Order: sequence, then C-alpha cells, then structure tokens
Amino acid sequence: MTLALPGQPRAEVLLNAGLRDPAHAYLLHGPAGTGKRDAARAFAAELLGCDVRRIVPGSHPDLAMIEPEGESLLVDQVHELSSALRYRPQEAVRRVGIVDEADRLNRDAANAFLKTLEEPPGDVVLILIADDVQRVLPTVRSRCQPIAFPPLAAGAIAARLVAAGVAADAASAIGARARGDLAFARRLAADAAVGEWIAGVERDVVALLTDGLAEDAAVQRTYAGIKAVGEAVETEVEGVTAAQLERLEKLPTSRELDRERRRIETSGKTTASRRRRRAETDMMRAVIATVQLVIRDVLCVQAAAPDRVASGAAPAALAQVAEHVTRARLELALAGIDDVRRALGQPINVPLALAAVYARVGAARRRAAVTA
Repeated sequence: MTLALPGQPRAEVLLNAGLRDPAHAYLLHGPAGTGKRDAARAFAAELLGCDVRRIVPGSHPDLAMIEPEGESLLVDQVHELSSALRYRPQEAVRRVGIVDEADRLNRDAANAFLKTLEEPPGDVVLILIADDVQRVLPTVRSRCQPIAFPPLAAGAIAARLVAAGVAADAASAIGARARGDLAFARRLAADAAVGEWIAGVERDVVALLTDGLAEDAAVQRTYAGIKAVGEAVETEVEGVTAAQLERLEKLPTSRELDRERRRIETSGKTTASRRRRRAETDMMRAVIATVQLVIRDVLCVQAAAPDRVASGAAPAALAQVAEHVTRARLELALAGIDDVRRALGQPINVPLALAAVYARVGAARRRAAVTA
C-alpha cells in the first residue's frame, strides 16, 4: 500500500508512514487547491482497503463523513459522526471518519469533538481537512498529527494533469495559469467554456489597465461565469437529492420513512446551497489568481523577461500596459488584491469582492489611488 502525491513529497512520506502505523487523528491543512482532499480520500481508501470511488457518504459501512451544512460544522453533526464511529468495523479492519472544513467547527462543536479525539475507539482513524489551520482551535490541533499541503508548483500540477490523460503541452500551459490551484487546473482542463471565460477575464484586466473599461462591466461579465459554475454545482447536488427521494418512494409508507424524507429534503437544500457558495468562492479565488497573473506578466515585460509570461494575454497588450502603468502602481494593485484574497477564508459577497478586485486594478491606471 503506497500513496503517490506528486508535488507534495513531505505529505506523501507522512501519509505512507501512516498506512503502516496509523495515528488516531490527522489534520491535513493548506490553501485550497493543493490536493489535500484528494490525499484524504486516497488515504482513507487505503486504510479501508477499498476503491477510492467508495470514499463518499453512504458508500462504505466503515466510513463516516461530515462537512458544513451551513457556514459552520455544528454540534449535532459531530455527535452524528461520533455515534457512527462507535461500532465495530463491518467490512474493513478499522473505521475512518473524515471531517471536511474542520476550520469551520464552531466552538461548541469543537469542544464536543474533543472526547472523540482524545479517546477514539481502538479501530478508528480520524482525518480532518482545513484550508486555514490557524482557525482550527488549538485544543483540536494539538490532538492531531498535522500534515501541511503547500501550494503546488506548476510542474506538479502539469504532471497530475498528464497522469489524468491531458496532453503534455496543454497540461504545461494550464499548470502555469493555475497559480498553484489543482482544482482550478482540473476545471480548465475539463471545460473549454471555463477556459474561454478565463481568457475573457485576462482581456478585461488588460482593458482596465489601458483603455478604461468600466469596472462595473468587468464585474458583470466575470460574475456571470462564476454564477454559471455555482448553478451547475447546485443542480448536481439537487439531482443527487432527487434520486435519493425517488428511491424512498418505492418503499412502504411509514412515519420513519416520512422523517427520513424530510431529513433528506432539508439536508439536500442546505448542501446544495453550501456547495454552490463554495464553488463560487473557489472560482472567485481563480479570478484573483488570474488577475494577479496578468499583472505579474506586465511586470515581467517591464523587467525585460517576456519569456516568463504565463497568462494568455496578448503580448502586444501586455507591452502597452507595461509602457503606460508604472511598476509601483502595479505592485500596489497586487498588494490590494491580495487583501481580498485573504478575505476569502470568510463568507463573502462575490460581486462585492469582484468590485474590490477590479477597483484596485483600475486604480493602477488612474493617477489617484482609490479605496474599494
């Protein structure tokens, strides 16, 4: 049993050691798009001795998984997870519990989880996943083996895409544009429409820096693409919920069945909304990476290093920006955009976040800086 995690050598060593002698709890942490959720699923599959495709809720009798149904993981969810892990394994040699977005455990839920972390049943391995390790309560962090997932290098992303069947040239170009975000890279590789939309974002950034494109127009165009991805994710979750309800319709009517139907309906609506917000936030993060990449490319042109350009922006357009916008203004814009990026760890209003990003881009063109 071995795991291969291209681009994450330290995590690969630690998790493979865990396969030989598992600790009771692991905390996989790092920025979004670094492959930690893939690693958690692969690690869980090896621990359970099953195909990774079974690492989804309800697919394996010895697996329990929770994720936020709203903006936080709640006490009831923690109790549900702990209850599911009390029983002896049915199919594997142990049970595995996965807590996604453990940095969204509210204080009451985290405190309720401590007993399970401190005294887990003998055959249980817990895997916690967090984008922001500092938001995980110290009492929870101290009871887990931490495993860091730093941003992936472009070459590592390209290697993973090639392994998934993407042509080498396309994988290399996508790896450079993804700015360390594996999930974004996969979306670019799988959906040509997303690639076209990102190319439009690149053109809008150049236009904001040169010919005075209205920031509102750029926000509207960019948000249309983000919204489309969110709606697609929401529709997918609604389809899963509808299929579950359809299966219940084939069973005899009972009070227990009615309660289960209501639970599925409520959970489905909450999950669909949550997954949509998460997808939109991920795409917002991708937009920020794209905006910063274009500005970085302009800086490369100013530094006489056009061979380091990685975006799809036209070379002539980048040269025009490089000629008319000073390095100091571009660096100020990058710093301001990074402030917005850091705010993505909290629930956000995506159109307002977009407006803040594009205001900072526009400020680089204007003589007087503005505060968004």
